[in-house]
Amino acid sequence: MISSNRCIQSTNKDRLYPYYDAIVIGAGIAGLVCGTFLAKHGKKVLVVEQHFIPGGYCTSFKRKGFNFDAAVHHIGGCGKWGIVGRCLKTLGIEMDFYPLDPMDHLIFPNFTIEIPADLDNYIVRLQSRYPSEKDSIKHFFQDFLKLYRATFNNEKSQIIDKYRNQTYGEMLNAFLKNDELKMILSGQWGYIGLPPAQTSAIGMCQMMVNYLKDGAFFPAGGTQEFANAIFKKFIDFGGHIMLSSKAEKILCTDKTAVGVKLQEGKEIYSNLVVSNIDARQTFFELLECKLDTPFLQRIRKMKESCSFFLLYLGIGEGIDLSKLQRGFYHTATDASYGNAEWMYVSIPTKICPNLAPAGKQIISVVVYMEKEKYKDITDWKSFKESMIVKTTNRLEEYVPDIKKYIEVKDAATPKTLERYTLNTNGAAYGWEVGVDQIWDNRLPHQTPIDNLYLAGHWTRPGPGICAVVSSGWGVANLIMEKENWR
Repeated sequence: MISSNRCIQSTNKDRLYPYYDAIVIGAGIAGLVCGTFLAKHGKKVLVVEQHFIPGGYCTSFKRKGFNFDAAVHHIGGCGKWGIVGRCLKTLGIEMDFYPLDPMDHLIFPNFTIEIPADLDNYIVRLQSRYPSEKDSIKHFFQDFLKLYRATFNNEKSQIIDKYRNQTYGEMLNAFLKNDELKMILSGQWGYIGLPPAQTSAIGMCQMMVNYLKDGAFFPAGGTQEFANAIFKKFIDFGGHIMLSSKAEKILCTDKTAVGVKLQEGKEIYSNLVVSNIDARQTFFELLECKLDTPFLQRIRKMKESCSFFLLYLGIGEGIDLSKLQRGFYHTATDASYGNAEWMYVSIPTKICPNLAPAGKQIISVVVYMEKEKYKDITDWKSFKESMIVKTTNRLEEYVPDIKKYIEVKDAATPKTLERYTLNTNGAAYGWEVGVDQIWDNRLPHQTPIDNLYLAGHWTRPGPGICAVVSSGWGVANLIMEKENWR
């Protein structure tokens, strides 16, 4: 397996084919999965990536022997029947994962709860804690699972119609009365980027059930190894990849995508193009030909998701982190999450100690940021420094004297995420996951441009590693089915 601290070489320009069956723009997870499935079926595939490593948000970096995960801190659906597990098995990829149990912790000002990596156990635990809501909890999860199966199978059904226009908060209120219980069942809304009163019930269901049914997993060696494993299989199947190479234009003839022009001016032609990058850039910056106005108007009206501030700490020897729990630290005191402040803490060296020098540890912190709080920032350096101080002070409430043990300190702002992924304003989840931007309201895989497809979190089914794996796999299947029909 390719090591995350080894420089990954891109395809030499002299080895490029004059023509490809498919060109994938963006080596995020969906782009890698799509390209690998197409290559597995014997297609000549080129992946073009502007960063010098593959993976998108699923990457890692090293500082003084500490191996930090950039933005993804665990992955759902890696079990035998999960979407990620089935994808890896189908591609013949073998890699080690550490199952996380408990799956998460929710830390509120007045109480803390542990979320087990088993849905039945979780339901029993909630029913024991809230006996007056025992039947309501049962009925809520019956609908929740039914809704998940309908979305997973991509089928039209009564359950989809029932929740299509409902927020997750409205769904909770329809079943439950206890405010604390509703806080718990929506306490992981950070994985989707919108509080329960705003996020889609379908979107929350797609995200939560993957974790609750199958648990969460940490890739051995860090999240870069997950991207590297798919990348290596893509190369094994004969795929070509150009890293540190930015697509400047999607070439078109008569509203049909025919290839890509690179930033340095080289034009590469293909049967089709798959865009795994920011949808606005795809249609307003890269696309040569003009589109129907209604489609462009639809994209103009769509809202990108929130971004994050991320803090990476390398911790020296001698401090006890055993009581620092992995999970969401909320300031909310009611189910409205009105103040919308949380941080997510991960200590990956508790799972995989070799991510840091012997005896040392890593703490990664994700801090939620409402778009209104950073869209007008001009002095990003000062903002980063103030957020480092604020977040470290907040950590010190749980681990006194932690500042004395910090050996490495780094951070990323929305501007950092935008620079490395080119996502508008560093959007963490593509489009926002509101009721008007999920399910069939999200952009489809096929576009009004013939032979131009979309993959990743800007399209269906939505954000998260499970969803983008499903997206990349689905686009590859769509392409193969279309070719077989022809």
